[in-house]
Amino acid sequence: MNTPILLITAILLPLAGAVVLLLVGSRDRRVVRPIALIVTLTTLVAAGVLVANFPADGHLAEPFAASETSWLGAMSGMDVRFSVALDGLSLWLFALSALLMVSAVLVSWEAIHDRAASFYGMLLLLECGCLGVFAARDIILFYVFFEFTLIPLFFLIGIWGSEQRRYAAIKFFLFTLAGSVLTFLGLLAIVIWVFHATGQLTFAFESIEQGLAEHPLPSVWQLWIFLALFAGFAIKVPLFPLHTWLPLAHVQAPTAGSVILAGILLKIGTYGFVRFNLPMLPDATAVCAPWMMWLSVAGIIYGALVALAQSDIKRLIAYSSVSHLGFCMLGLFALNQLGLQGSVLQMINHGISTGGLFAIVGMMYERYHTRQINELGGIARRTPVLAMFMLVFTLSSIGLPGMNGFAGEFLILAGAFQRGWATAPEPLAGQLQIISVLAVAGVVLGAWYMLWLVQRVFFGPLSEPTHDADAPPIRDLSFREVAALAPLVVFIFWIGLQPGFFVDRIGPTLAPIATRLETQLQLKHGVPERVAVETKYPMTTYSLTNNK
Repeated sequence: MNTPILLITAILLPLAGAVVLLLVGSRDRRVVRPIALIVTLTTLVAAGVLVANFPADGHLAEPFAASETSWLGAMSGMDVRFSVALDGLSLWLFALSALLMVSAVLVSWEAIHDRAASFYGMLLLLECGCLGVFAARDIILFYVFFEFTLIPLFFLIGIWGSEQRRYAAIKFFLFTLAGSVLTFLGLLAIVIWVFHATGQLTFAFESIEQGLAEHPLPSVWQLWIFLALFAGFAIKVPLFPLHTWLPLAHVQAPTAGSVILAGILLKIGTYGFVRFNLPMLPDATAVCAPWMMWLSVAGIIYGALVALAQSDIKRLIAYSSVSHLGFCMLGLFALNQLGLQGSVLQMINHGISTGGLFAIVGMMYERYHTRQINELGGIARRTPVLAMFMLVFTLSSIGLPGMNGFAGEFLILAGAFQRGWATAPEPLAGQLQIISVLAVAGVVLGAWYMLWLVQRVFFGPLSEPTHDADAPPIRDLSFREVAALAPLVVFIFWIGLQPGFFVDRIGPTLAPIATRLETQLQLKHGVPERVAVETKYPMTTYSLTNNK
């Protein structure tokens, strides 16, 4: 199997499909919809083949499916390459992008009437950007894809969104663009340092990491660069208190835009932290870890409390994303194997469950033309299949054992408690213990607002908005809508019942990062409070993977 060619094909196929749609420009959506669906299905098959060929134990002698070609040649004086590959960190995010895009096309099937060719063209351009950003192995290429994702979503929100779509699109664009410019400056600072130290002007991830290992950045430089990268990635997550653009963008975006925004684009922020901040700036990461954990737990609790107060279903789920992504960030900055594995797994889990929830909200809006909780009640009597899917995604979101959310949250909380109660540097022990306990409150609050939403909207006395006399009767989900949701349900139970299959492929990529950060944390903050416990029970190496 020629996996490098397959990887490039998977990335560029949506771009080719978008060009075809935009050139054809047919006003008949019956022509453009099948083209978009065929392209996304073909891309999904390619991503599935790549996953199937990825080493089951996650150990790679070299990046998987690696392919590179010179982009700016030797005459430019810069070694900029079109370099793509997959590893344990990017594999499942790449596959998730391909999966959710199929669902996004299907949920938009009957919702988009105006300029359908442009709409699906933008969706495919967005898919190309998402796949590229996770596969890129060159800083310039990463940044090109990183910025490229902004443009299609800007138009998707601004043209096909709701009443305040233009304001929401502009706010989204300005927030993310401002942060990403600072991020680019931070990345350039790393490149310049490596060039100064080695004489090689390279943008390749591996070369930069090797250069930094041999010639580490001074701690003060690391801190400033960490803050620059933080500006772009934290806005993208979004991490409290930089989240204010997200609820409006979700509420105003079309259903497909919300699915992709929640399911994929927010993960680019957390992915950036793991790909750049943690391995390249270990000193600054160790210094900032307690602050990042406090921001994470603040986001967990704040997002949950604000979600409880919402009257709009879509806005409630948007604030739930702030809370859930707080868990992902908490796991990252626990700086141990458990937390890192749980965080990456939870990125996938959140994409599946919250992407499905936004899809269901869109299906409800097509039927009732409202998202107000107080205008709906007992609709499970009318739409039992829709109610069944809503309940599955809700239970996944709140982390019911046997479903995907439980595996991710369990690892994250185990990592946070391990850091706070077993391996905390003595000066940090008290506050890390408080953080770990407060994080549990997010689990309780999450169950509260999600189950309360389901109870009010789907159960109890039947309550529906007034329909026009000529309006079609309310119908349950169609085969197309079930097809959009069913694959997500399969992964909810697959990850929940067999998390080791996924963690096995993630773990080996994250293990060296966790080991180095553990060392840096102790150097910066002192000796662990309970060295004896860690020595006797080395929890930092424990995971859901099979011990070999």
